[in-house]
Amino acid sequence: MNSRKSYAWRWTAIVSLGLLPLAAVADSARTAESIVTIDQGSLRGSAEGSLQVFRGIPFAAPPVGEHRWRPPLPAAAWRGVRDATHFGAVCPQILRAGYSLESLSGRAMSEDCLHANVWTPRAQREARLPVMVWILPGSFLMGDGGMERYDGATLAGDGVVVVTFNYRLGLFGLFAHPALSRVEADEPLGNYHLMDQIAALRWVRENIAAFGGDPANVTIFGMSAGGVSVNYHLASAASAGLFDKAISQSSGIRVMRDRQLRGDLPGLPSLETEGLQIAKKLGIAADDPAAAQKLRGLSMQQLLEFQRNNLIGVGGSLNPVIDGRIVVRSVGEVFRAGEQHKVPYLTGATSWEGSLLGWAKSADPVLGILGVSRAQADGLYAERDDRQLNNKLYADFFFGSQRYLAKQHALAGQSTYVYHFTRVLDAHQGDYYGAAHGAETRYVFGTLDGLGLLAGPAQPGVFGYRVGDPDRAYAELVRGYWVQFARSGNPNGDGRPGWPASSPGNDLLLEFGQQSPEVRRDFRRERQQFWERHFEDGQL
Repeated sequence: MNSRKSYAWRWTAIVSLGLLPLAAVADSARTAESIVTIDQGSLRGSAEGSLQVFRGIPFAAPPVGEHRWRPPLPAAAWRGVRDATHFGAVCPQILRAGYSLESLSGRAMSEDCLHANVWTPRAQREARLPVMVWILPGSFLMGDGGMERYDGATLAGDGVVVVTFNYRLGLFGLFAHPALSRVEADEPLGNYHLMDQIAALRWVRENIAAFGGDPANVTIFGMSAGGVSVNYHLASAASAGLFDKAISQSSGIRVMRDRQLRGDLPGLPSLETEGLQIAKKLGIAADDPAAAQKLRGLSMQQLLEFQRNNLIGVGGSLNPVIDGRIVVRSVGEVFRAGEQHKVPYLTGATSWEGSLLGWAKSADPVLGILGVSRAQADGLYAERDDRQLNNKLYADFFFGSQRYLAKQHALAGQSTYVYHFTRVLDAHQGDYYGAAHGAETRYVFGTLDGLGLLAGPAQPGVFGYRVGDPDRAYAELVRGYWVQFARSGNPNGDGRPGWPASSPGNDLLLEFGQQSPEVRRDFRRERQQFWERHFEDGQL
C-alpha cells in the first residue's frame, strides 16, 4: 500500500468497492529467497510478496545451564549462510486456550528462545526505513514473536521495518534468590525479561541497517506487558540511546510503588523473599550451600509445572522490580522528576480493560488490588453492580496511569499523544462492555481476520470474530497513525482526522470511536483527577 495516498481516498475505495487491504503485493521479479549479512553472519530469509522476511534470528546466547538467571550474552557468530525461514523455539510458558495454545502448540519449546524476526519491504542498507520493534504482551508469562496476531506483514507493507522478538517469561524472566544474588553479585539481578529486551534493542541498533532499517529511527511499541515494558525502558538509564520513539498500549502499572529485589514493603514481598518461598516448595532449603546450583539444575518442565500449580508474583504480576541497576526508581518517580528519556510518546488504553477481570466475582478483590476503599468507589462511581464497577475501575486505572505518565512527559516538554480506544467490530456492537484489553493491537497489525480462525465456526470467541470491510478500513486508519508516528514522531497526516498533542495547558486525547476518531477534552475529569491524586499519594 502506498501510505502517501490520502486516507479519505482509501476509506472510500475500501468501503464502497469492497476492496480488502493487502498485506503485501505480489512481485514476480523477486527470487524465492533473500540473503543479508549482519554482525553474526549471513542469513537466508524468504521473499513473501513484496516483503523479505527473516525469522528465528538469535540476538543473544541461549540462557541455559549456568547462564539461566543471568544477563544475556551476545549471540555467537556462525559460518556459512544460516536459514532464517522458520520461527525459533517458543520460550517456556503455560499455553493458554484462546490466546497462545492454538497458535503455539505445534512449536518446539526451549529455554534457547531468544530470537528475533524481521519483516522488511527492502533489505538494502540505503533504504533507511523507519523501524518498529514490537514488545510482546502476555503478562510476562506467555506469548511469542511468531504468533499470527503479531504478524508484521501488513504493517511492513506500509513502508516500515517490523521486528518482533522473544524474551524470557514467567520464572525464567523474573526471579531472585539470595544464593543466586551472592554468586552473581556483580551483575544485574532479577529483571531478566527487561535485560533480554535491552539486548534485543541493542541488536536492532547494531544490525537493522542490513534489513533496510534506519538505526537512527527506531520506535518501540507494546501492549499490556509490552506497554509496561515500554514505560520501564523510558525510565531506565540502561535503555538510553536504544530507541527514538515510544508507544505504550493498554498498559496499567503501579506508577509510584514497585516491589524491590530485596527488602519487603507492606503488601509487597521482595523478589528474593518470593524466591526463597519458591525454592522451599521445590525442595531447596534456604541454607543449602548448593542452592544456586540446584536451582539452575531444575529442569524446564519442573519450573513450568510449578508455575502451573502456583501463583507467582504479587497477585500474579510479574512486572519489573527495583533492582538498583536496570530499574532504580519507580516509573512514576522518574517521569515526575522529568528524567525519563526525551523521545516522542504515544499512549492510551481501551474502554473495557476490565475484560481481564473475568475471575473477579465481586468488586472487593479489585478494590484491594487498586488500593481504593468501597466508600471512595461509591462516591466516585455510584455504581451498584459490581461487574460494572470493576469495569469502570480497571478502565480508569489503565487509562489513568497512562494519562499520568503522558502528563509528566508533556510537562517535560516532549511531544505526547494520548488516545482512548472504544471501537468494537461493527457486527458485535452491543455484545460486550466495550473494546477489550489490547483491542487496538489487531487494528495496528492488520490481523483482525485472524479472530475468526481462533474462534472457529461454533464458538464466537470472547471478543467477537465477524470482521467486515468497515473494520478493515478502520484498521488501516489506526495503522496509519502508528506508522506516521514511527516515521516522524507525529501521528498526523495523509488526510486522517487531526490528533492534537497533549500539553501542560490542555488535557486532550483522540477517542477512536465507532465511526471515526474524535478529539476529547478533559476526559472523565473528576474520575481522572481522583486517580491522579491516588498515584501522587503513592497508593499505586
